[in-house]
Amino acid sequence: MSRLGYSEEHEMYRQTTRAFLDRVHEPNLKKFEAAGGVDDAYWKAAGEAGLLGSCIPEEYGGAGGEFTFNVILAEEIGHTIGSATTGSTLMADMATYFLVDYGTEEQKQKYLPRILTGEITQAMPLTEPDVGSDATAITTTALRDGDDYVINGEKYFISNGTGAHLLYVVAKTDPSLRSKGMSIILADADTPGISRHKISMMGWSCGDTGALSFDNVRVPVSNLLGQEGAGLKMLLGTFLEDRLQIAGRCVGAAKLALDLTLDYVKQRKISGQTVFDFQNTKFVLAEVRTDIAVGEAFLDSCLLRYRDGKLSFEDGAMLKLWATEMEGRVMDKCLQMFGGAGLMDDTPISRLYTAARIQRVYAGTSELQKVAIAKGL
Repeated sequence: MSRLGYSEEHEMYRQTTRAFLDRVHEPNLKKFEAAGGVDDAYWKAAGEAGLLGSCIPEEYGGAGGEFTFNVILAEEIGHTIGSATTGSTLMADMATYFLVDYGTEEQKQKYLPRILTGEITQAMPLTEPDVGSDATAITTTALRDGDDYVINGEKYFISNGTGAHLLYVVAKTDPSLRSKGMSIILADADTPGISRHKISMMGWSCGDTGALSFDNVRVPVSNLLGQEGAGLKMLLGTFLEDRLQIAGRCVGAAKLALDLTLDYVKQRKISGQTVFDFQNTKFVLAEVRTDIAVGEAFLDSCLLRYRDGKLSFEDGAMLKLWATEMEGRVMDKCLQMFGGAGLMDDTPISRLYTAARIQRVYAGTSELQKVAIAKGL
């Protein structure tokens, strides 16, 4: 089925992304596993390939591309065996949108050129251990003291949390105002008082999911991103983009699972015939292929509406809910086709299966998406 809404330039970017992942990501998976994740050299190679900072304007050395390029990057990352081990990796680059949209000229000059080259990687410490998905309930503070903000608090489940060089810390500059007191403060990761460690996950075993602690961390007031108290508004503005890129990864991973399963069932023999020869196998995989086709169409239609400024918050919630649940269904059916072989850790489908389970919790649970959808009823 042909895809809608992608130009020749988009397809060229997809090919570049695919070539990079085939050349730099997949062959080095064992190295990344031994090291516990991708390294700085990986990010710099992505920068050289032109995969980072696609939204950075031309005056800072970027291409000034629109969000479709990030969705393509997400889908192609999802369509790699290694992503089930290394996690979302390059998608941490989405934080660049905050700097482009809200950064001062000084902040942009300081960081954007090095984000493009992969010299600087980013993370957004938002989630906290006892807060869950209610961003307004965060307790991390960034209180003014002269010409500095003093940051104190704990952050948890932060993507690219231990490897990032630049942190977009979401904190309360005025705790008495709850959501209206939230701000985003830039902090270099080597600032005194910041400590970090990785969190062991059931999937993404070499992914960089981190816990961060801020103990009287001092950063200049000039590190404020945007306006003080506008943090929640800035975050809400990125939710649609996040839903789109997650859906892209779900679609890419589901397509890969089907490819791997087809190869397996056409070779594996039982009682003198291949597993594919059984009618049940054909019926199950027909369901899988249909699910994926619907996922592609839903993603592409939402992306077109987003580009026209017509994608609603409710639309984004439906996309995130449907795509992540679809990926889970596909992985479960595909793993079943592998039988016992599918349960072994060194069989790619087993890692794709556990990685898919994260998506229904990651960046807003399925239940939260249903709450958002129900508000529109």
